[in-house]
Amino acid sequence: MTSAVPRVPRVAIYARQSVDEDQGIAQQLEDCRTEVHRRGWRVVAEHQDNDTSASKERGPKTAWSAMLKAFDAGEFDTVIVTETSRITRSLVDVLDIRPPRRDIRVVVIREGIDTKLDDFMLKQLVLLAEREVRIKTERAARYAVSRRLAGHPTPGKPPHGYGWVPSIERDAAGTRYRVDEAEAKDVRRIFREFLAGAPLAQIARDLSDAGSLTRRGVRWHSSTVRRVLLNPLYAALLPPAQPTGLFDATAIDLDACTPGAWEAIIERDQLVASRGRLIGVRANHSGTARKWLLSGLAVCAICSHPVRSASGETHPTARKAGGGAAPSRRYHAYRCPKGHFMRNGDIIDQYVSNICVARLSQEDAIDLITPRPDSIDVAVLNSTREALKGRRQSIASFVARGLMTDIEADDSLMEISRELQAISDQIALAVREDPFAELAVVDDVEAWWEGATLARRRLLVDGLMVVRIKPVGHGRRVTTSDAVAASVDIEWRQG
Repeated sequence: MTSAVPRVPRVAIYARQSVDEDQGIAQQLEDCRTEVHRRGWRVVAEHQDNDTSASKERGPKTAWSAMLKAFDAGEFDTVIVTETSRITRSLVDVLDIRPPRRDIRVVVIREGIDTKLDDFMLKQLVLLAEREVRIKTERAARYAVSRRLAGHPTPGKPPHGYGWVPSIERDAAGTRYRVDEAEAKDVRRIFREFLAGAPLAQIARDLSDAGSLTRRGVRWHSSTVRRVLLNPLYAALLPPAQPTGLFDATAIDLDACTPGAWEAIIERDQLVASRGRLIGVRANHSGTARKWLLSGLAVCAICSHPVRSASGETHPTARKAGGGAAPSRRYHAYRCPKGHFMRNGDIIDQYVSNICVARLSQEDAIDLITPRPDSIDVAVLNSTREALKGRRQSIASFVARGLMTDIEADDSLMEISRELQAISDQIALAVREDPFAELAVVDDVEAWWEGATLARRRLLVDGLMVVRIKPVGHGRRVTTSDAVAASVDIEWRQG
């Protein structure tokens, strides 16, 4: 009678690590292949989970789930790993691969474990790992509380405008965020333009056209500009933690934020004003971003409809001396939506720009930027807000001591909430920037105008005048400043 030939195990290699580093996975695979070759076994599959925790549930899209399905389909009978911690740190997973649910033979190279002989050591090591994970989690939670109380943000990629400070470079206070001046200029510009009245899409376009890109190296969009304007980190405020995957910037209560231990890029009142204009308003990520100075601002002198930008094309005639016609070219134009005209826009833009610069260069232009006598005192508002917050804390103390009922407290808290909202609205109104205010310290208006964003120039044009463009007749070319002046009416709004 001949003895049966032992069946060679069909092996699946499993490699896993919690951080995304290809080198670690490659080393695990190489060690497992070497061991399989030494034993004379056969590898039928390799499963890799990079950047995957072994102490958390692994979802259906992971290699772990695919490996279990492959075993259920009869594709292998043995799994080999370098260490117990590579396969799992949870006893639940061990019970998923060992009887009675499944009978996968597990071979662990470094701990010398083979569950064909005994799986006690495997379960014992996993239990120890599970305990270590629990202790680390509790320790991390306590550290997170103390770190937050000290005003330090969680590790990770900082927002546009800040750089992360490695532990070896931190100061005595342990500051984690360092202002990146190149990016911080973008942040200040976003708040300044928005508070002056510029639309989100226009801010995004102006930033991108000026060569400034996001941290990812792509053009700005309304959504990314909006996220900047809602982010309390820019005012050195650390928001309360929110559930994983459910972050909502609009739900952050600024009064519940912890003062951050890093340098602010913008003032708190600027943040309050920006959030006041955005929260509760439906996000419009496809807003109009203008490319030209007078699009949507100037109107047709005949029908008063706002003009639209257009692309014109020249149609040169043949030269009298022969040689054919000059090549045609495209140019920026304005057109009346009712068809009353279509005119070259460059020379009109230049004429209106010259008019604005001339007006803002006059001595009485200071009247346009003088603060109103009824301006809001932000310092008083902030003092009132702090007093209301103190009253709110006192009410909570009264309820805890039984000196006030829950119903009485609810009524008082609602009234305080309404007053706080009213104060926030007033602060938002007070810190909204006047498009003219920046000119108070400008010596060379023409140089300032050339360097200003399109959004800011459009705000000034809209605040100063109404531009009415007239038809000039088919085929007539307007090439001089005098000709433009005769075909464009300026109606001053102020001054």
